[in-house]
Amino acid sequence: MSLLKSFLTKYRKLFGILGLLVGSCLFTAWQAPRSFLSPENLQNTVRWTALFGIISVGVSFVIVTGGIDLSIGSVVGLVGCLLAMFLHTSYEPEDQLEVVSADAARQTITVRNDPTAFEAGQRFQISDDVFQIREISNRQITVDEPIEAIARRVKEHDTALEQGRSSRPVYLQRAPHEVITLGPVNQTAIRRGGQWMYSQTVVISSRQDGLQVNDQLQLLYEVGLPQVFPIQSVKVDGDQTTIQFLIRQRQRVRKPDWAAISQRQQPMSTPMAMLLVVCIAVLIGLMHGLLITKIGLQPFIVTLCGLLFYRGFSRYISSDQTQGFGNEYLDLKELAKGDFVELLTGTELVFDVPMPFVFLTVIGIAAAIFLNKTIFGRYMLALGRNQDAARYSGVNTDRMVILAYMICSFCAGIAGILFALDLNSIQPSGHGEFYELYAIAAAVLGGCSLRGGEGSILGVIIAAAVMRVLNNAINLVDGIDTSTEFAIIGMVILMGVVVDEVVKRMAITRRARLQARSE
Repeated sequence: MSLLKSFLTKYRKLFGILGLLVGSCLFTAWQAPRSFLSPENLQNTVRWTALFGIISVGVSFVIVTGGIDLSIGSVVGLVGCLLAMFLHTSYEPEDQLEVVSADAARQTITVRNDPTAFEAGQRFQISDDVFQIREISNRQITVDEPIEAIARRVKEHDTALEQGRSSRPVYLQRAPHEVITLGPVNQTAIRRGGQWMYSQTVVISSRQDGLQVNDQLQLLYEVGLPQVFPIQSVKVDGDQTTIQFLIRQRQRVRKPDWAAISQRQQPMSTPMAMLLVVCIAVLIGLMHGLLITKIGLQPFIVTLCGLLFYRGFSRYISSDQTQGFGNEYLDLKELAKGDFVELLTGTELVFDVPMPFVFLTVIGIAAAIFLNKTIFGRYMLALGRNQDAARYSGVNTDRMVILAYMICSFCAGIAGILFALDLNSIQPSGHGEFYELYAIAAAVLGGCSLRGGEGSILGVIIAAAVMRVLNNAINLVDGIDTSTEFAIIGMVILMGVVVDEVVKRMAITRRARLQARSE
């Protein structure tokens, strides 16, 4: 009996937050059973719990040492913007020439450089207009089709330059390739980026030896907008090239008049970009730790300035323009949107474990072992309880503080990558906003004392789940105004912390009375 009582006392906070999670789930399931208990909603809730859980685990190390980090959300936003910029892809046509002038009467176009890659009988494209080459002489190309619109655009460009205004030159690119056949949709479903895709083929009447996977296939029509697809596979057979690409479920692709090809340009390899943004996040944590320990600045001031600086820097380097991945990197997006069992075995389950939860599990286990089973974790706990006593005991407190902030920023970097891949579109002014408050609230609700020296990784993860379930309940339960989200979550967190503090004081008073009686 005494062992059970001791166990319940030791893990009082953990059982308390677990009870709050169960109660929140039961209430939401009771009020909105169909919506809340649907596999899609449960998977989405687990996914977002994992994403916020990662940054909550990171900030718990800082709070354990008696510090605070207000810059987490801005670091998430900076990492997302940088990753999108590092992986931004552009598609350069196989051959592109600047148009110098266009004579509508003679139907001749003069280009800046010698068009060595062109010959009579070929087609070239200017914007969405396609022209047949009749004759080439030096830098002049004579065409069969009227070019009044092109001549007008070239004149408008020249006029803009004369008036000192910026204007993009008119370019032509080689070869919309004539399409022979548009193959049927392959009914074998492929899961890419959280979407079901189906393969389709197109046969082009020319040999394309330089074509590579992930180059861009543009299907052009006489009427209507072009359709663009990344190339999945290429097969050259004689004078024909067969290209396979993926289409979304229920997407209709009609036979085009021509097909244009653009080559994919990626400024940085995917592993290098991901490693670089994580290293930048860790360096941010290192800088925070050095400013706090070596210069003696307050953690609140350092990280508050970081919150403002990283957000402003993100907006500056991106010109405050939305960054994203578009339809690119479908395989990479599986890290954030994919399901574990399906990726591992190819088997689709009614409810599967989202990939971010796998990341949270690995990080959570590693963090729990580090904090509770290693000498460095004990040093951090001792530092949070009494910094002077830890220093006099021979603990390098500065090193422990720096390590805590580096761990926090590392987790923010990992979460920043996953958030960016999940959302696919990053707005520099708002991406990651208030995430630091969710992380700190989850850490405090999960058992981390703002005074330092106390914390539970499992409790922090459960608390992150509580906050996501509350958010889910606010959006699903009828009669709750979604504008009250922050008010409700704030009240629940406050009540949880107050109850915990009251129970703690009652336990201390009871122990004091028992000790007085024994004496």
